[in-house]
Amino acid sequence: MSLARNIDVATGSAASSKHPRQLIAACAGMLALVGALSAQAAFVITGGSAAGWPVGGNDFTGDLNALGYNQMTTSGQLSVDMDGTVTFYYIAAESGYSNSFTGSSSMTEANDSFNWNGWNSFSIDVSSGDVLDFNFNSTSAKALSPVDNFSGSNLEGLGIMESTTTRDLVLAYNDNYLGYVDSDFDDMLVRAKFSSTVVPVPAAAWLFSSGLLGLIGMARRRKQ
Repeated sequence: MSLARNIDVATGSAASSKHPRQLIAACAGMLALVGALSAQAAFVITGGSAAGWPVGGNDFTGDLNALGYNQMTTSGQLSVDMDGTVTFYYIAAESGYSNSFTGSSSMTEANDSFNWNGWNSFSIDVSSGDVLDFNFNSTSAKALSPVDNFSGSNLEGLGIMESTTTRDLVLAYNDNYLGYVDSDFDDMLVRAKFSSTVVPVPAAAWLFSSGLLGLIGMARRRKQ
């Protein structure tokens, strides 16, 4: 109600010269909203547990550390809290088996070298609250059934790596996580990048706040 009144005041009512503090408060409130929207996360990890870092035996620890990756959650389920697009990039693999990553399309490991920009990629459109629909699978008879994020099945084989320098995640597959061979979470690495399709409200909010501050100045000049 107070914000609507301030907008009415801006149309030329005499109250604008009497209550500049209300306009300042409105600006402050709008800027706080901008901060809240800007701070909103994109990816959300539900459940799971923190794993030790660096991951023992992981062949790509040096590459990951260089990108600021220093923590990993295992057995967590990945979702989003904003509308947008998630692009998946196949970036590395170290495995004796043939592994694949499937979402709206499918990628099969074919290169062992680390490539942050991806050997190949595909995208999916998502809405706020969506649990991401992807899975890892292996041709190994020793591997458990496919790691399926959407259904929450066999998430023990999924490591979600986070960085202090980028909001992108690295999805790390362990194709043999029952202890037969290793648990190094480097059998297939997929980068997950979120791009928002939400209207850029923060930019509009800055314009609105700038306009209110300008009106405050005009009101003060009239008063003088």
